[in-house]
Amino acid sequence: MSGSEQQRSHVVTLAVAVLIVVAVAGVDAQPVELIVDIGDVTALPGNIVEIPVYMSNYIDTIAGFNIWVTLDRPDILEFTAVASAIIDTSYWECLNWSGELCLDSAIVGPGDPWDFIHIDTSDILIDTIDTTGCLSAGWQYITSRSLSGMGWDLNVVGIANLPGPPTVVGPAPQEGGTLIKLVGQVYNIPDSMTDRTANLIIEANTLDHFGFSDPQGNSIGVLCDSIPDTSFFRCDQWYGDICLSWTRVYGPPYDSIDVLWFNGNCHLDTAAVHILPGSVTVLRYDYGDADCSGVADIADLVYTVEYMFAGGPPMPCAHNVECDGDDVITVTDLICLVDWMFGSRK
Repeated sequence: MSGSEQQRSHVVTLAVAVLIVVAVAGVDAQPVELIVDIGDVTALPGNIVEIPVYMSNYIDTIAGFNIWVTLDRPDILEFTAVASAIIDTSYWECLNWSGELCLDSAIVGPGDPWDFIHIDTSDILIDTIDTTGCLSAGWQYITSRSLSGMGWDLNVVGIANLPGPPTVVGPAPQEGGTLIKLVGQVYNIPDSMTDRTANLIIEANTLDHFGFSDPQGNSIGVLCDSIPDTSFFRCDQWYGDICLSWTRVYGPPYDSIDVLWFNGNCHLDTAAVHILPGSVTVLRYDYGDADCSGVADIADLVYTVEYMFAGGPPMPCAHNVECDGDDVITVTDLICLVDWMFGSRK
């Protein structure tokens, strides 16, 4: 074989090897089905802040969800909430009476025959969320509450369509849409506080408080181990090859076996579902620092004048220019800043 032929042979071999690697990687790679991402936002002390929760569903339409978000800095902000009394009424049918005493009972629906009712009243914190312009806007059921009762956590449950008309369809596969917006109250923390960021974590360690489902009620990205339940039966009375009556036994001798498979040890498939935390960072009031350079100087006054009178670009730290406390940037703020930088106010 000539040198050129050997070179061509090596090239072909290398190309085949690359194709094999790519093919194997394509077979083994598992597609991401769902991404839930809390945004990173900034806020001012004492203000209300809206925190977006983004969702990308690549395969399934989303018909329901349950997420539980916790704060790691309850000294910086809390989820806005109002106290409310929840009345839970359940209906029960007695299965076994002993005179006037019920020995065994089962819960039934309110439309079914019942023998007695049970009423529970509990005080909870109902948190504020905003669905305006979100993927969950118009859903028939959205509720939220603080599981701790302290306001530093928020559990949100949403169902797109409840039984009966009209029909509401959840979002089809899409990328990067806002699912909901959480609402928080930022405390009046002092400018001297150095660590000014609160992290928001989606708790997915337990499927009791995290889950997304498709319109058929199937959980998205959940894996369960199959557990067999084996039953043994011994025939008590035969009629030819037909068993007329049987008894369940727990091992040999037996005449038949029935194996049922149940789901157990369910967990979230983190390869298919990605969960990303978010944060709220509370800004300082650095009066006059319009361009966020860390120092207030003449450049900030020029920046402010160009923004106000010459159509200049938006100020990245506009809150530092709002000097007179009316929440509107006007000439009085410019005069206030000049007085603060060069006059008696500094």
